Order: sequence, then structure tokens, then C-alpha cells
Amino acid sequence: MVAFGLGYIIDEYFNARTAQRNLLTAYTGLQIALDYKLNFDRNSLESINALHERCADKLMYVCEKNQGLYVKLGQAIGCQAAILPKPYHQLTKLFDNAERLPYEEVRKVLVAELGGDPKEIFAEFDEVPVAAASVAQVHKARLHPSEGAPPGTPGPEVAVKVQRPNIRKYAKWDLWSFRILLKLYERIFELPLSFSGQYISDQIEQETFFEHELANSLRAKKAIETDPEPLVRRSCYVPQFYKDLCTQRVLVMEWIGETCRMTDREKLEEWGLSAKGVSQSVCEAFASQIFQHGFVQADGHPSNVLVRKHPNGKKGQHQVVLIDHGLYVELSEEFRRKYAQLWRAIFTLDLKTLDEITVSWGMGEGASELFASATLLRPWSKPKDKGEANKEGAHAKKTDLELQREMKEKLKSFLVHTELLPKELLFVGRSMRIIQANNQVLGSPVNRLNILARHAAAALISNTETPSLYRVFRPLRNQQSAAGGSSIGQRFAAWVKDRINFVRFRTTLLALDLAFIGSGVTHWFRYFFRAPVSALMGKSDPNKGGFEDDLEQSMRQMARDEFGVELDEGAFVG
Repeated sequence: MVAFGLGYIIDEYFNARTAQRNLLTAYTGLQIALDYKLNFDRNSLESINALHERCADKLMYVCEKNQGLYVKLGQAIGCQAAILPKPYHQLTKLFDNAERLPYEEVRKVLVAELGGDPKEIFAEFDEVPVAAASVAQVHKARLHPSEGAPPGTPGPEVAVKVQRPNIRKYAKWDLWSFRILLKLYERIFELPLSFSGQYISDQIEQETFFEHELANSLRAKKAIETDPEPLVRRSCYVPQFYKDLCTQRVLVMEWIGETCRMTDREKLEEWGLSAKGVSQSVCEAFASQIFQHGFVQADGHPSNVLVRKHPNGKKGQHQVVLIDHGLYVELSEEFRRKYAQLWRAIFTLDLKTLDEITVSWGMGEGASELFASATLLRPWSKPKDKGEANKEGAHAKKTDLELQREMKEKLKSFLVHTELLPKELLFVGRSMRIIQANNQVLGSPVNRLNILARHAAAALISNTETPSLYRVFRPLRNQQSAAGGSSIGQRFAAWVKDRINFVRFRTTLLALDLAFIGSGVTHWFRYFFRAPVSALMGKSDPNKGGFEDDLEQSMRQMARDEFGVELDEGAFVG
């Protein structure tokens, strides 16, 4: 007992509760494993759903109790909406709002990192944090005036991000527990889950090293300032960092006042800012990150995408401010190009290229439809003849239990060679879901799919191997062997094929635009019949219906009809 008590005291006060946190995780994991082993009745859908509910609640409790990185890890598990049962989707709603650190602990970190008391280093320092999360908390402060400044001139206001003292001590253990949980669930569900554990752990661990966040922010700022899209350069912004005051555990950056979340429709209307303009800027910025720069902010939820009135003072102009640059994923040139080719293949119905890409990424034959739907976040299917359509109609005659079993087999055949799957897809997919969700909350004011498709096409233009019509007959030397061969006939055939694909691509975008406009008109009339005065005055519909809602409903219908799975709203939020 004495040894136990001594161990508890050491762990509680000197080891950041690392042992207790891991014992709770191990105990809960054992409970879940035994529950599935002893109580799984494959012949009772009601019993299976109740079992999933119990075990998901236990996992949710562990994440809420342990806090820290468990919040981010729980969200990562919950985002596997296409694989895990519906009760596990609640993990995406874990709220990263940690207990505030006492000022004395904050002071100790600042003294250790900056070499002096915060009251001396800063002209002003607010001891009460403005925000607290699992990795760090933020304080408002003011720097001393710069040398040569006129007397009485105040220094600039800054945000000081201070890392929690023990975060690195238990980070490795938390991430190890996460990987063990993935392996446990892989055994329980007999589905490929653990292959991504190490990659996700490595990305999340980088958030505890602030020099990575500083480097990410500087790179993101440069990308925005040099972006080929004028709207991004004009309306997006990354705050300035004071590099002399930044360390591994402290970041000091420009204070951005008078902002709101990008999804705060009421505040945008109050400020006279356009929700459509804001959503357009955000979609363009993230599409550029994915297809042009290959450097993607994977945590772009509304708390990290703020909006303010543009500093230029022009009425009605907004500025999107991107903050929290701890979690970025870098895309290799090969992946970025192949991902752009994937989008083009989906929109031009280039089934050969689509199948080639999915197979090269370790997916089974016939997985391209499911992957295309997951990529677009809307149902997508290959053209089918009448016989195939009649054959697929048999799904409607199957019970929910039979469909769930079939879904499991489809998912197992979906990822045949997990070692070939680009791990970047995990975070790109998360970013795509966040873009979709943000646009949806604002009432779907812009056509997200067309913006992304246009950027995918632009990413391929500069390196296209297809010659112009003039070069079909007068090729350059490096085009003698490109585009299908060196003869005029082969080059002309490649040119014709490229133009046909271009027409298909533009036709698909036009059809999407028409569907987008039609959806907007339909939702406006519904709003008009409910509140005619508000609709005529141009006020937004508080029920936020729009194109993204229609796409989500289609995805949920497809999941229900094809797999017997009920997806809730959280399934589409990153």
C-alpha cells in the first residue's frame, strides 16, 4: 500500500498523471475488447447497435477524462466515418477546451524560454488567457515601443501562445496508446485501421514543437502572398510572427482584434460582409493549398479561420485570417499531380485513369466508384448498362444486417494493400470535409466542387504533355516522344483526345453550375414561402439549406441504400 501510495503521489505531482492516463486507457480498452468478444451477436442488429453505443461511450469518456492529445486523437478516430459504426461519430464533437493554467505556471514557462519575467519582457501582459486548449493557451500582451518611436507611442499588441508544461512528457505515451487502440479496433472490426497510426501520431506530435508551427506559418504566409489567384492574395492573411520571441514552447504573433468565426453568419451580416465572398475566399485558399502549393492546413475548422473587416477600410470588404498552423501536411509533387489527375478523371469520366490511380494507391478493383464519392463528398458512379442497373437493384431487397455485412466485405476489399495508400490522403480528406462543412454552415453560397475542380485542372496545365495543334505538325524535340509517339498521326490523336476530355470537363462543370443554381433557386422559394419579407430583403435563411445539404442528403441516402449505414451530420464534418 505504501508503495502504491508513493507511486500515486509521484505520478500525480511529478509525472503529469501519465501512468493514471495510460492505466485508464488500458482498462477501458480491455473492457471494450471483452464486451465485443462476449456480447457480439451477428444475428441481431439491435444487439450490435447497442454494443457499438456502449463501447463508443466508453471511448468518449476516456478522451474527455484524459484531455490533452486524447481530444485530437479521439477526433481522428471519429473522422473515420466511412468505416466505423455511427456511434463512434460522436468523437468528432470532442471540444478542445482545456482547463486554464495558473498564471504562475505560465510565468515559469516564459522565464525558462525567454529568459525573463513576462512583466519585464512585455510592456503589458494579461494574466487571464483569452483561450485554452489541449496543447497551449493564449494570452494578450503588448510589446515595448520600438527604438526611435516617438515618446508616448505604444508598442504593438501581440498574442502570446504558451505551451502546457507537461505536454511533451505524456505526448509519446498518449500517441502510443492511440496506436494500440487502433490495433485493438482493427482486430475487433477486422478492418484496416492501424496502418495510419504512426503517420497520424507523427503529424500530431509535431504540434508540440512550436518551431514547426512557426515554419509552417511563414511558409503559409508566403504562399498566400504569391498565390496565382488574385482573390486569395487580396482577401486572405496570416498574422506576423515576432521570430526573436519565438521558441520551442512560446510563440509571439500579431494580435488580430475584432474577428469572428467564418461560420458566424449573424456577425457577418452585422458587419455588412458577404457570406458568399467569405466562403469563396476560403474555398479558393484551401484549393490552392492542395493543388498549387502542396502544403495543406489540416486543421482549418471555423475556430482557426477567422474573418474581420478588411484593414483597407473599404466598405463591405472582408479579410480571412488563418491562425493555428501547427498541423500541416506536405504533399509530394507526384501525389499532388496524381491527385489533380484523379479529379480530372472523375469529371471527364476517364475510367481507365481513375482505375489506374486507385489500384496504384492500393485499392481493390472496382473501388474507384466508392473512392470518387468519398473524394467529391457526393455520390458518383460509372455509367452502367441496363443489366448492371437491374442487378444492383437487388440491394433494396436485403435487410440492414445483410447490408452491413456486405459493407464490411466491400471495405475490406477497398483497401487491399494499405502500404501503397498515400498517407497524405488522410489529412487531405479531412481538409476537404472541413471545406465542405464550412460552406454548408454558411448556406452553400459557393459551388465548392467547381472551385476544387478548376484548381485541379490548373495544376495540370503548366506541365501538360499534350501538344498544341501547331506543335502537332511542328513539334519541339522534347515533344517527339511525348503525347503518345513521334508521328503526326499519334500526336494528332493525342490532341483530339485531350480536346474531347476538355469538352467533357467543361460540360460537367456547366452541369454542376446549373445544379448549383437550381438548388439555390429551390431553397430560396422554400424560404420565400416561409418568410417572404426576409427573402425579398436578401436576408439569409437561418435554416441554412443549400447545395451542400442536397449533396449530404444524397451521400446519406447512398450510404443507407448501398451499405445499410446511417450517417449522421457529424460524418461530414472534419
